[in-house]
Amino acid sequence: MGYGGYVSAKLPPPKPSEVEAAVQAVKSMEAVEMIHKLVYNCAVQPKEDKFRKVRLANPKVKAVLSDTQGAVEALTALGWSLEEADGEPVLVVPAGKFMTMQQVRVVEAARDKLAKDLKDSHRHNNNSSLLA
Repeated sequence: MGYGGYVSAKLPPPKPSEVEAAVQAVKSMEAVEMIHKLVYNCAVQPKEDKFRKVRLANPKVKAVLSDTQGAVEALTALGWSLEEADGEPVLVVPAGKFMTMQQVRVVEAARDKLAKDLKDSHRHNNNSSLLA
């Protein structure tokens, strides 16, 4: 019995927002790390143009973001817009829009959750191989 006759209850976690769900849908740690770096740099140095634009044709960005399911969608949910510059696709933070530390924390929470899920699945795979 809890305090004052009330039964203590463990409430279910709140339903994730659209942005949280979009970032949590990315299942590649490397992609989530790059999303974190892009959002963090844009939040910390908002007037620096080099942090407000990402060329999706860049080989590293293409390998990590463009080829990972849900990564570009996560960035657009965070406020980036998909545009075309010089005939190639780019992600841009529109003028007058700024990344916030709240958005950085959303990505960090998704990164931590993914790391925990990967660790748990690795542990589960190891345990099942021991039983076989």
